[in-house]
Amino acid sequence: MENTALTYLCPNCMAYLRFDGKEGNWVCDYCDGKFTMEELEQRGAKIKEDDYQILPRDQAEEDTTDVSYHYEENIPQGEEDMSHIRAYTCPSCGGEILTDDVTSATFCVFCGNPTVLPTQFAGKYRPTAILPFETDKKDAQKAFLNLCRGKKLLPKGYTSEQRLEKITGVYVPFWVFDCKADFDYHATGENVTTWSDARYIYTKTDLYHIHRAGDLEFENIPLDASEKMRDDLMDALEPFRLDQAKPFDMSYLSGFLAEKYTYEPKDLYDRMTKRITPGVENKVAEGGRAYQRVYGVKCHTDFSSDRQVYMLLPVWMLISKYEGKDYLFAMNGQTGKIVGELPVSGSQTAKWFFIIFLIAFLITGIIAFALGI
Repeated sequence: MENTALTYLCPNCMAYLRFDGKEGNWVCDYCDGKFTMEELEQRGAKIKEDDYQILPRDQAEEDTTDVSYHYEENIPQGEEDMSHIRAYTCPSCGGEILTDDVTSATFCVFCGNPTVLPTQFAGKYRPTAILPFETDKKDAQKAFLNLCRGKKLLPKGYTSEQRLEKITGVYVPFWVFDCKADFDYHATGENVTTWSDARYIYTKTDLYHIHRAGDLEFENIPLDASEKMRDDLMDALEPFRLDQAKPFDMSYLSGFLAEKYTYEPKDLYDRMTKRITPGVENKVAEGGRAYQRVYGVKCHTDFSSDRQVYMLLPVWMLISKYEGKDYLFAMNGQTGKIVGELPVSGSQTAKWFFIIFLIAFLITGIIAFALGI
């Protein structure tokens, strides 16, 4: 299967299949067929194959009008590195599709044919598990419209049908960590007691040395492993119900984009420890609740991780560019939780400022007239 692109075909009409997260089945948009994985296996569903290749530099420069890429630091402008560009021929319509070297599943922009690139999942890049989509594109479009509803300062046409159609389901690569935290906690606890008699007010201050040591174990900490994704937004999409993950099967990718990881577990280790450090500190500080005041806190923690699982997790995404800045909308493809950034239109702001000013001016004039001022 070296350099082969795969398309999963409908057993009824031989059109392409895509996985529908809401249905939980593979569906055909041409004959409305719906199939479970067992049914596909029983009916001997076919897989169409087509070769793809690394695009030569001169050909890439000729054909990459709509492909964005960054300049490497040591490559002069005009001599950009095209080695990360891949090209394949759509098995359905014959159109040429360009991707980068981390894209593992995509679809043809000419006919919509979903295609999986299996060699991208070879060896160490093969995920252990996948969390299938449980929502569909209509759910994501509805969530985007709800986010935009009532936002008067949005640019004109921001919720157009054309933009809604650009919302895309992406399987984002994640490393899921188990981690052990060995802690040694020291602090001073203080309790102050006050009482009085007929002559004096008494104050008693009791100081205690607080020492706690032990370990805490954390399971299933997901960290996105793609340099393209904003870590803060991916973190905000949690939680994912990881107990519903399934053994990895490429057929789940049909109809979605997917990428392989660009960060190794060692690259995410510091980020993992920063995420769980507040949890460790809050947990070990619970012993201080018996005191009125706790100070002089020192907590030393050693972290270790013996288990990291490579998984693909579902996200609906839309990136919109406005006035040179990217605005991201993302929805958890399993739970429907959303995060998003929305632009503010300068012209809309000026329009509403004028309207508010005009209303305020008219109200002031009416009140002044009524009072005879």
